[in-house]
Amino acid sequence: MVLQSIRERLTGILAFAILGILIIPFALVGVNEYFTSSAENVVARINETEITTNDFNQSFSDYRRRMQSLMGEAYDPVQFDQLISRREHLDSLINQELINQAAQSMGLDVDDETLAAEIRRIPAFQVEGVFNADVYQSRLIAQGMSSQQFQNEMRAQFVTNQLPRNITDGSITTRAELQEFTALRDQTRTFGAVLIEAEEPEVAVVFSEDEISEWYAAHPEEYQSQEQVVIEYVELDSATLPEASPPEEDFLREQFEVQASRFISPEQRRVSHILLEVSPDAEDAAIETARQTAADLVRRARAGEDFASLARENSGDMGSASEGGDLGWVEPGIMVKAFENAMYELSMEAPISEPIQTGFGWHVIQINEIREASGMGFEEARALLVKEYQDDTAARAFLEQADRLVDLVYEDPTTLESAALVLGLTVAVTDPFTREGGQGVAANPEVSKEAFSDLVLLQGSVSDPINLDDNHLVMIRLREHLPVAVIPLEQVRDEIVASLSDRLARNRSRARAEQLLATAQTGDEDFSSVAESGGLEYIHHEAIRRNAIVPDAMLVKEIFRLQIAADSEPLLVMLPATNGFAVVALESISNGGLDDNVPLAQQQYRRILANSSASQEVWALMRQLRASSEVEIFEDRIR
Repeated sequence: MVLQSIRERLTGILAFAILGILIIPFALVGVNEYFTSSAENVVARINETEITTNDFNQSFSDYRRRMQSLMGEAYDPVQFDQLISRREHLDSLINQELINQAAQSMGLDVDDETLAAEIRRIPAFQVEGVFNADVYQSRLIAQGMSSQQFQNEMRAQFVTNQLPRNITDGSITTRAELQEFTALRDQTRTFGAVLIEAEEPEVAVVFSEDEISEWYAAHPEEYQSQEQVVIEYVELDSATLPEASPPEEDFLREQFEVQASRFISPEQRRVSHILLEVSPDAEDAAIETARQTAADLVRRARAGEDFASLARENSGDMGSASEGGDLGWVEPGIMVKAFENAMYELSMEAPISEPIQTGFGWHVIQINEIREASGMGFEEARALLVKEYQDDTAARAFLEQADRLVDLVYEDPTTLESAALVLGLTVAVTDPFTREGGQGVAANPEVSKEAFSDLVLLQGSVSDPINLDDNHLVMIRLREHLPVAVIPLEQVRDEIVASLSDRLARNRSRARAEQLLATAQTGDEDFSSVAESGGLEYIHHEAIRRNAIVPDAMLVKEIFRLQIAADSEPLLVMLPATNGFAVVALESISNGGLDDNVPLAQQQYRRILANSSASQEVWALMRQLRASSEVEIFEDRIR
C-alpha cells in the first residue's frame, strides 16, 4: 500500500531521487520479484482476461464511496461490506467485461464525428448550454488528463455501452401489451371499510413479572447489544510534519527550463459556424443541394450579411444556432479533422471558409478572434514551482516516516507503543464503536472495516496502514472487544412493556374486527348498519387506485390482492392495517383502459414496458454470454 502511494504520488522533481533509492532493493532481490503477478491475485478470469484483487478492491472502494455520497446518513457501511455486496459488484465487473469482449468481437466502434458530438453534449463542458473549450480543458487538467486520454476513455466507454444501448433502442411494445399493462396499472377498486385502530386502553395495563419475563425470554434477539470494539491507533499526517526549507533559486530556474513545455498554451480560435445537416450516406442529389446552400451562405456572408443572423436562420446545430453559431474558443484536438484544418486556414483578413464537409453535413465557418499561443515567464511560474517542490518534499518526508512506521510495527505487530516511542507519535484510543463506525477516526469506513477484520479482531495484530487522505494514514490495534450480548432485563423493561401493550391493543382490535365480520356475514343487516350499530365508522371508498394511501396504505395493498367476479355479491373479509385491523366489503373491480386523447400517458407506459422488455433482453444476453464464455470466480479472495 505504501509502495503504491510512492508510485502514484512522487512524480516530477523527486522522481529520479526515489528511483535511485529503489534501485538498491531491485539489485538485491531481482526485478522479477517486484513485478511477477501471483495467480492468487486473481478474483475472476473471463476467457483470457483477468480481474485482479487490486482491480476489484479499487473498483469496490470507488463504488462504496459513490453510494455513501448518494445515500448520506442512510448509508450503512456494514451492508455494503457484506460478502453478498462484494459478490454482486464482482458480477457487475464480469458482465461489463463480457459486454466489452462481445462488442470487440462484433467490431463495434465509434467514428470521430460521433465521439466529438458526444463530448460536446456533456453538460460539464458547457456554459449556458453551449460547449466551451476553456471549460473542457480546465476540467481535464483538474483531473490530470490530456484531451487524447479523455477521448480514448470516452471511445472505450461508448463502444462498451453500444451493445446494450442498441438492445434498449430496439425494444418495442405492442398495443395488446400496452392495453394489458394499462388495465392492471390503472385498475381501481370500490369498497366499504371499517378501520378498527389498535388503541391503548384509557387505564394503563399493569403486566405481571411473569408476563414480562416470558416475553423477554421468548424474544432475546430484540434486546441484544451491537458488537463493539475499542481500538488504539497511531496517526501520521504530513500536515503535522516540520516544514521543509525553501528551494534554491537556481534549482527553481533549472526546473522551469526542464518543464518549459508545461507553461505554454496552444493557439486558440473563437469560431462560429453554420451547419447544413446531411448524412454522408444520403443520395448525391441531397448532398449536392446542401453544398450549394452552404456555398450561397458563404457568398452572402462575404458580401456583408450578418453571420450570426444567417446562423440563427439556417444552421442545423441546435446547440449553437441560437447563439449565432458561436462555438466559443477552440484549440487543436477538439473538432473533427476536416473542420479543424479549415478553421486554421482562415485569417482575420479572410475569416469566412468555403463549404466544408464532415460526417455531420456541410459547414460554413467564420473566425471571430485569435488568441495567440502564450506562455508563463519564470516569475509567473515561480509560485507554482515552489508549491510543487514543497508538496513533493512533504510527500517524501511523509513516505519516509510511513515506511519507517511500517518497519517498526512489523518488527512487533502486537503493539503500537514501541513504534510510537521511536517516531515521537501518540497512541490514541477511540470510544467503543460498532461495525457502522463511530466518532473521530472510527467514522472512516475503512477504519471500521479494518477494526472488525480477522487480522485485527481475531489475530490481535496491528492493521496495515489505512489511508485517511493524501499523506495521512493510521495504523490500528484492538484494545477491547465487546461482543453481542442480551441486554439485562431491567435495562429494556420499558421496551418490553411497550411491546406487550402493543400486542394487547392489536389483539383487541383483531377481536373486534372478527366480531364485526361475523355479524355482517349473517346478512341480517347491511354492512354499514352493522358497523354503525357497533359504534364504528363505515366509510365508502369509490374507485381507489393501487398506489393510494387512503384509507390506509397497507390495507389498500391487501385489498388489491383480492379477486371477485364481475357480477358477484360484495366480498366481506378482515384484513390487517398499519395500526390494527379492518373489515372490508369489496364491491367491484374496474380495469384501466387506454385513452387515445391522452398520448403523453401512453408514451410513458410504452417507455416503462420498453425498458422492462429491454432489461429482460439484456439479462438474456448476459446469460448467453456467460454460457458461451469461460468464467472462473474465486469468491474466497473477495472476502
